[in-house]
Amino acid sequence: IGANPLETRIPDVHFIHEARYRGAKLVIISPDMSASAIHSDLWINVKQETDAAFGLAAANVILEEKLFDDQAVREQSDLPFLVREDTGRYLRESALRKGGKDDLFYVWDEASDRMKPAPGCRGEGSHLLALGDLRPALDGRWQVDLAAGGTVGVRPLMQVLRDHLNANYTPELQEKTTGVRASVVRRFARDMAKAPAAMIYASWGACKNYHSDLFQRAMALLMAITGNQG
Repeated sequence: IGANPLETRIPDVHFIHEARYRGAKLVIISPDMSASAIHSDLWINVKQETDAAFGLAAANVILEEKLFDDQAVREQSDLPFLVREDTGRYLRESALRKGGKDDLFYVWDEASDRMKPAPGCRGEGSHLLALGDLRPALDGRWQVDLAAGGTVGVRPLMQVLRDHLNANYTPELQEKTTGVRASVVRRFARDMAKAPAAMIYASWGACKNYHSDLFQRAMALLMAITGNQG
C-alpha cells in the first residue's frame, strides 16, 4: 500500500519474492498496475485515496465472520475496554468514585459477570497484560453507577467498532468508494485472517498527506485483530 518496492526498495524486495517460493501470497493494493503489481498473486486496484475504506471493510469481514485472533484481541488490544455511550470515551475510575484515577480503565469479565480493571493500563499498576482467569467481554451492554449520580450505558470498544463498521463499511457499502467488488474484499480478508502470519508493507511517507493517517490506522487495526503485531 502506498509503495512500489520493486522500483523503490530494490535491496529489500527480493525477500518478498523469495517468500513466495515458500508459499507466501503477495497482494498488491494500488490504483496503478505498477512494476510490483505485475509480480503479485492478487492485484487490488482501489481508487486513489480510498485505502482506508477498503481496510475497514476487510476488518468488518474478519469481525463478522469471527476470523479474528480471539486471544490476541482480548489480551493485546484495547478492544475489550468499556466505552461510555454518553461521551464515546473510555470509562475511567474517576467517573466511578471521587478521587478515582484518570488512567484506570475497565473491562467486563465474562467469568465473574462483573466489571474489573483492565490489566496493564497505567492506573492498574501491574504493567502486565496477562489475563489469568479474567475473560474480557467483546460484546454486550451494561449500566454502571457514576460518582456524580445516575447511571450510564457502557459497551466494549469491540462492540462500538463492529456497530460502526456494520453501519458504514460493509464490503457492499465500500464498493462505490473504492471500486473494489465486495467478493474481492471478502477473499482478501479471509486469506489474511487465515494466514499463519501476515504483514503489510507500506510507505510511511504517505502520512505526510492530509488524513492519510486514517489508512495507516486501518492497517494497524487489521494487524491487531489478526494477531500480527510485533
